Amino acid sequence: MMATSAVEIRPPELSTARLVLAYLITGLATFMAGLDNLVVTTALPAIRASFEVGVSDLTWTVNAYTIAFSVFMLAAAALGDRYGRVLIFTVGIAVFGASSALVALAPTMLWFSLFRAVQGIGAAMIIPLAMTLLIGVVRQKERPIALGILGGINGLAIALGPFVGGWLVHSVDWHVIFWLNVPIAGVLVPLAALSFRGTARVARASIDVPGIVLLSLGLTGLLFGLLRSEHSGWPRADSGGLILLGLALIAAFWQVELRLPAPMLPPRLLGSRGFRLSLATALLTSAGVFGAVFLMTQYLQVVLAYNPLRAGLATLPWTLVPLVAAPAAGILASRVGMKWPLVVGTALQAGALGWFALVLRSDVPYALLLPGLVCAGLGMGVFFALITGQAIFFASSEDEGIASGVGNSVREIGVLLGVTVAATVFAWNDGDSSAAGFTAATPTTLLVTAGVVAAAVITAVRTPNDSPTPLTEESS
Repeated sequence: MMATSAVEIRPPELSTARLVLAYLITGLATFMAGLDNLVVTTALPAIRASFEVGVSDLTWTVNAYTIAFSVFMLAAAALGDRYGRVLIFTVGIAVFGASSALVALAPTMLWFSLFRAVQGIGAAMIIPLAMTLLIGVVRQKERPIALGILGGINGLAIALGPFVGGWLVHSVDWHVIFWLNVPIAGVLVPLAALSFRGTARVARASIDVPGIVLLSLGLTGLLFGLLRSEHSGWPRADSGGLILLGLALIAAFWQVELRLPAPMLPPRLLGSRGFRLSLATALLTSAGVFGAVFLMTQYLQVVLAYNPLRAGLATLPWTLVPLVAAPAAGILASRVGMKWPLVVGTALQAGALGWFALVLRSDVPYALLLPGLVCAGLGMGVFFALITGQAIFFASSEDEGIASGVGNSVREIGVLLGVTVAATVFAWNDGDSSAAGFTAATPTTLLVTAGVVAAAVITAVRTPNDSPTPLTEESS
C-alpha cells in the first residue's frame, strides 16, 4: 500500500495566552454546536404547543439538524482546505449564530425545521475544523491531550443537551435555547479570526464540485432511508430504495474521486489500513452504543416508571463520567498512544451493554444498573476523546481536515444505523410500547448491540499501533 506522508509541519509558536485562547475558542464552539444536536428533545412538548402541530411533525426538529450536520461535514472540511480553515471555521460560527436567531424567530414549524438544517450546516463547519485548527497550534506530543479535551467537550455537550434544554424550558422558555447561541457566536467570530490568524495554510488548489454533489446526495439518501426505516420498520420498499440509492451515489462518488487529479477525498487516505480500521471502530461503536441508549432511556421510564427527571439523573454516570475520562484518556494516549486506550474503552462499553442485558428485569434495582452505567461512561469518554484523533493520526498533514470530517460523518451515520438496527431487532422480538413489550424485547436487543460493540473491539485491536512520537510510515 501507499506510504503515509512522513513530513510534520511544525506548528507556529504561540504565546501561552494565545494557546489558552485557542483551547477556549475551539472548546466553546464545539460545545455550542454539540449541545444543539439534542438540546430540543426535552423541549419538544413546548415547541409542539407553540406551533400547534402533531407529534409526527416534531421529528424534523432533530433530524433536520442531524442530516445537514452529517452530510456537509466533508464538504466543509474540503472548503477549509481550499479557502483556509480559519475562514470556514469563523463562517461556520457566524452561520450557526445567525440561524439560531432565525430558529427562535421561526413563524411556523416548516421554517423552524429549515433553519435547524442551516444550524446543522454551521455545526458541520465548526466541529471538524475546530479539531484541525487546535492540533495545528499544539506540539505533536500534545495532540492526543488536545483532542482528548475537545472530544470530551463534544461528547459532554451531546449528553447534556436534553438536560440543558429541559432546564431552560422549565425556567424560562424554549426560545432561550437558541437565543443563547447568538451572543456566544458574536464573541467567538472575531476572537477566532484574530487568534488563529496565520496558523493554517491553504492546501488544495481547486474545489471538487462533482464529488461534493455526489457525496452530499448519497449521504442524504442513505440517512433519509435509515430515518424512514427507524420510524416505519424494516425492510420497506421506500426506506430500502433510499438506502440503495444513497449507496449507489456514494459508489459513483468514489469512482469520480479515483479519476480526479485533486479529489475531495484522496484515495490515499482510504488506502491507509489504520484509517479504515479506525473508521470501522467508530461506526460499530456509535451504532452499538447509541442503539442501546435509544432503548435504555425508554426502559427506565416505561418499565421502571421513572419520571423524565429521575431517568435523566439515573443516567448521569453514563453522561458525566466522560467529563473526567476524556481528558485522562488524552493524557494517557500522549504517553502510550491511542490504540490500547481505545481497545479498553470499546471493551468497557461492550461489557456494560452485556451487563444491562443480563440484569434487566421489570423490578431491577438501580444498584444493579450502576456498574454498567459507570463502565459505559468510562468507555464513552475514552471513545469520544480519541477516535477522531486516531483517524487524523493516519492522515498526512494536508489531509487532516478531510480525515476529521470523514471520522465525524461516520460516527453520525453509526448513530442513525444503530438506532435503526435496535428498533428493528426490538420489533422482531415482539417489543412494543408497553411495559411488558419492553421487558420482553430489550435484553435480547441489548445483547445484539453489545455484539456490535464487541466487533468494534476486534477492529480496535487490529488497528496498527500509533505512538506519541510523530508518524513516519505506515504499511498495510
